[in-house]
Amino acid sequence: METQLVKTFIQGLDQDVLKGGIPSGHVVVIRGASGTMKTSLAYYVLHQNALRAGPGLYVTFEQTAGGLLEHAESLGLSTNSASDNLPILDLSEGREQLTATTRRMANSSGGRAATEDSVLSLLQSKIQDLHRRTNFSLLAIDSWSAIEALLPTEDRRSQIFTFFEWLRSLGATTFVVSEPQRNGYDGIMEEEVLCDGIFELAMAPLSDTTFQRRIQCVKMRCVNHDNDIRSLLFEDGRFTVARAIG
Repeated sequence: METQLVKTFIQGLDQDVLKGGIPSGHVVVIRGASGTMKTSLAYYVLHQNALRAGPGLYVTFEQTAGGLLEHAESLGLSTNSASDNLPILDLSEGREQLTATTRRMANSSGGRAATEDSVLSLLQSKIQDLHRRTNFSLLAIDSWSAIEALLPTEDRRSQIFTFFEWLRSLGATTFVVSEPQRNGYDGIMEEEVLCDGIFELAMAPLSDTTFQRRIQCVKMRCVNHDNDIRSLLFEDGRFTVARAIG
C-alpha cells in the first residue's frame, strides 16, 4: 500500500526536505529552545490542514487557549476560519488539578503505582474521548516538557514508552512540542528512540547582534529526507524553509 503523506504546507519543507510530506500516523517531535517558534510551527501545520478539512486537536499545557489563539492571530492566521476543524484542549489551568487527582488516586489505592501512570492515563482519556467525537487526524501536544514535570522519576522510561506507543495506536499524525532536557535527565534518548521523526529548531548567530532561526529534520522514518540544516523564515503569515546562510 502506498503511504499517505501529511503536508506541512511549509514552502521548501514538504518537497525539498521531506520529499512529499510526513507519513501519516507518525509521531514527530518538534524540539527547540524558547524563541525558536516551535509552538507557532506546530499550530501552523494543524491550522493549514484544518483549512483543507483535515481535522486536528491542539493540546496545550502551558499557554491558555485564548493566548494561543491571540498569538496565532498576531501571526496572520485566521483562527475563526479553522476553528471547526481545530479545537483546543486547554489544560494550562488544570495542571494543579491533575497533580491533585494523581494524589487522590494514590491515596485511594494505598500505593505509589497509581500515581506513576495516572497523569498520562488522564491525558490519554481526554484525548481519546475527543478522538471518538471528532475523529481528528492530526494532534499536537504542547508541551512534552510540561508533562514530564508531572511524572515521578521511578519507572519514567516505561511510562514514556507506553505513552508513545499509545499515541501511535491512535492513527493520527502527532506533533510533540519539546524543549531540550535540563536538570541532568536525559529524556532526549527516549524521544529519539520512540518517535518517528524529529525537527530540531535553533537560533544560529550570524554576527554578534544578528541571529537566524534554523530547522533540521534530524529523523523521519520511511522517508529519504534531507538532513541539512536550513533557515526557517516567517513572513506574511507563512513559514518558508530555505538554504541556510553562511
